[in-house]
Amino acid sequence: MKYLSILALSIMPLLAGNLEITSDDFLYKDGENTAKFIGHVVANQAKNVIHSDTLIVFLDNNNEADRYKAIKNVYFEIVNAKKDINGTCNTLNYFPKEDKYVLVGNVVINDRKNNRKVYGDKITINNKKGTSYVGSSGKKPVKFIFKVKSHK
Repeated sequence: MKYLSILALSIMPLLAGNLEITSDDFLYKDGENTAKFIGHVVANQAKNVIHSDTLIVFLDNNNEADRYKAIKNVYFEIVNAKKDINGTCNTLNYFPKEDKYVLVGNVVINDRKNNRKVYGDKITINNKKGTSYVGSSGKKPVKFIFKVKSHK
């Protein structure tokens, strides 16, 4: 497995530090401002993890990460002071400057902190604003599962 480790201060701003990405292959083309990791991709920073078949890092004009896009067989863990979630989706987009995640396609989130599950077609988590939005394609409804204490 080819190994690449890069320092990205802009990813997941709540947890500054090293971002380590491993994959089978790596492709960068001058002038395209993208770094593409292909095959068995694992991106780690502190307690945050993304697994996928492909991860594309889109760079801005200053060569800083503008967006991350994980594609196919996506598994993620997002852990910070307010969140402890994991889940799966078809595509994950992360916008580090906004600290915003957009999860698309067969999204399942397990909220480990609050013992809840969320299902939807598109879920947006904005850590800066403290908001989440769950949408449906109309084919399947949005679904939440909450544990409820029984009062006997």
